[in-house]
Amino acid sequence: MKEIINPLKAEQFLEAVRVKLNPSRGTYIYDASISNYLEKTNPADSSGYVRWLKGLLPYLVNSHGLSGKKVLDLGCGTGELTVLMNLIGFNAIGLDVHEKDIWLAKILAKENGLSEEIFVLSDGDYRLPFDDDTFDIITMISVLEHLTDQSLARLVPEIARICRGVLFVQVPNKLRISDDHTGLKFVPWMPHWMAERYVAARGDKYTYSISASGSWDVYYRNCEDVVSSFEGCFDYGFCPPACSYPEPSDNDLVTKIGKRFQIFNRKVFIGLPLPWRLIRMKLGYPKEAYYPYLNLIFTHKRSARGSEHFED
Repeated sequence: MKEIINPLKAEQFLEAVRVKLNPSRGTYIYDASISNYLEKTNPADSSGYVRWLKGLLPYLVNSHGLSGKKVLDLGCGTGELTVLMNLIGFNAIGLDVHEKDIWLAKILAKENGLSEEIFVLSDGDYRLPFDDDTFDIITMISVLEHLTDQSLARLVPEIARICRGVLFVQVPNKLRISDDHTGLKFVPWMPHWMAERYVAARGDKYTYSISASGSWDVYYRNCEDVVSSFEGCFDYGFCPPACSYPEPSDNDLVTKIGKRFQIFNRKVFIGLPLPWRLIRMKLGYPKEAYYPYLNLIFTHKRSARGSEHFED
């Protein structure tokens, strides 16, 4: 019999989510969002988000000698992962700037017997509403791509101030071929202004409607960009594959441009290779920097907190 892992109750939550998303029905983002919500709230999701968090969070505690299990899920959105963190035994708080998302998150918390107080609405000020050294773990999961360089630069020192342990960042890689939010190819490679115009020109199916303003708020970065954004306060390392999401393999490395086609009973790739090995040698990053998703762990710089640089 398949093990039921931390049953998550989400009937009321999913109904409220569908009402919220209903205006975007018929678009790519509607179908992608519904699919993602169903995956995150699947009570028997032993191969997805539950399994990942049950591996990641204890790994962060054990491998970095953390003294507690207090987590800030920064940019928690509608709170599914924050609730899951609590259900697997961590003391997690979710923070977000979107009032509607926090309202939905509180529905999910209440539905699962958790206090609504675990979700906090940010007033949009870059001063985070927590004391120094409050959290053992801070997570930013699919958040970084929705922040401008200016916003991120102002946020990083605040993260360093309230974090007494480690910061985990999961973010789509600029090297990936397709955009998660529209499914359109090569959007991650475009400058922001070009991507915004290109998505708008593709018609109603690709309408982007999940930002507060409804405008294109996606800013793709490669590994070097992400690392440099945090380097003033943090050293970095890569999360091991078993604790990364989605769990990568060498088959996922972004090494070529093209598409696989099914011809008779064989899959045939038609496209062009990328000089990724030369790029890797030049920049000095390991292969983890070339997966479609970056899973990075940041620790305070030795000069600031006495921690040592590490790479897993």
